[in-house]
Amino acid sequence: MIRKTLLLVVILLLALIGVIAYKTFTNKPAEVTVSAAEMPPIDALAAAERLAKAVRIRTISTGRDDPPASAEFDRLHQLINTAYPQVAERLKREVIGGYSLLYTWEGSDPTLPPILLMGHMDVVPVEPGTEDDWQQDAFSGAIEDGMVWGRGTLDDKVSVFAILEAAEHLLTDGFKPTRTIYFAFGHDEEIGGEKGAAQIAALLKKRGVNLAFTLDEGMVIVSGLMPGIDKPIAFIALAEKGYLTLQLTAATTGGHSSIPPRTTAIGKIARAITRLEENRLPATLQSPASDMFDTLSPHMSLPLRAIISNRWLLDPLLVRELGKGGATNAMVRTTTAVTIAEGGTKDNVLPSTAMATVNFRLLPGTSIQDVIDHVTKVIDDADVTIDIKQGNEPSRVSSREGDSYRLIETTIRETFPDVLVSPGLMLAGSDSKHYEEVAENNYRFLPMRFGPEDLARVHGTNERIVIDNYVEIIQFYRRLMENSGG
Repeated sequence: MIRKTLLLVVILLLALIGVIAYKTFTNKPAEVTVSAAEMPPIDALAAAERLAKAVRIRTISTGRDDPPASAEFDRLHQLINTAYPQVAERLKREVIGGYSLLYTWEGSDPTLPPILLMGHMDVVPVEPGTEDDWQQDAFSGAIEDGMVWGRGTLDDKVSVFAILEAAEHLLTDGFKPTRTIYFAFGHDEEIGGEKGAAQIAALLKKRGVNLAFTLDEGMVIVSGLMPGIDKPIAFIALAEKGYLTLQLTAATTGGHSSIPPRTTAIGKIARAITRLEENRLPATLQSPASDMFDTLSPHMSLPLRAIISNRWLLDPLLVRELGKGGATNAMVRTTTAVTIAEGGTKDNVLPSTAMATVNFRLLPGTSIQDVIDHVTKVIDDADVTIDIKQGNEPSRVSSREGDSYRLIETTIRETFPDVLVSPGLMLAGSDSKHYEEVAENNYRFLPMRFGPEDLARVHGTNERIVIDNYVEIIQFYRRLMENSGG
């Protein structure tokens, strides 16, 4: 009997190994049939100078309650009008929310659903104290070492001006779209987009516009960031995480520090923070992160390919490893980040209140209420109140199966024949979230080439764009308009 049992175990084990091996070695890269497109020449230096002029205009967003830099936005609008005369003359232009721009390029076939290409004109300020860390002044628009330097070269005047460059070239060449193409350039994306993108979307909804898709900034072409893959990867984000900021407030009786209570307000808030950091929301591998790993697994080294090819068996192991920290953790978890702690004014005075601000980035499928329920349960302290400071739900997940995704994927392959293309999840936020009621799909991709050192430049020091890459971005938008609207 024991011998038969052992034999059965061996047979099952061999069968399991066989299944794992079969799934691993049959998981091969899909054949790519798209050829590189022949791109018309672009005057790279002239295009770079126009972007540089935009960088020199300080369209800075500071806070939700702060007034916009109206004079700077007026200067930027004037620059756009003079730099792109064909766009100014032949496309319908509307100013929305005071400073945002909506362009309409009418197509010849009104039965085709329109598309909308997006970008935003505002930038974040330079962090005080870091001014001298810049190789070139943050608003110099310097053209040095084959790059344009300054705020907006990555986030996100680069999108705005690349779209306009592409449109100007197409108009000059006599291109006439069959499908209507919209350009939407917000002025307050960095502070939520409520007065820009949200108002543009509301206007389109009022007009009964139903978009095939929108394409906004978001994910990029990365190199050296995915273990086991040598090729650059173009990530098309199918969704973006939600955003929630909670304020925790602990209240106790104040007084003199010589007669302290067992637990002070600061102690209570510290305990709440510790509980949140030790009891994070669970990790789970779901779309679009799961789509990304499934797409890329055939290109990975053998151990990783074996694990991902056999998720039916090894998913818990994969999720545990991905959830250990860094960017992969953010792909599989609603993250918890304590960003501000406040309490006390004097060393011998007990504060009556102490506060902490906690920021969460929500996975698609997780709601704000889910997070609040989790926080309430974990803290488990009636003396700690929980208030919402700011929040928006995660976006829905757009399709990777339809014509819209394939159109973007094909355009990437035509423009960047050296890259792999994969769906992805945007870990931050964008203006795309405002268009869900007027667009069937919302994608987030801007074909900037990023290495490991470039991620810190977004909202950081020494923001810059390689001019050759800027030309590629212009060519991408041109080809996308040709493919979608011609």
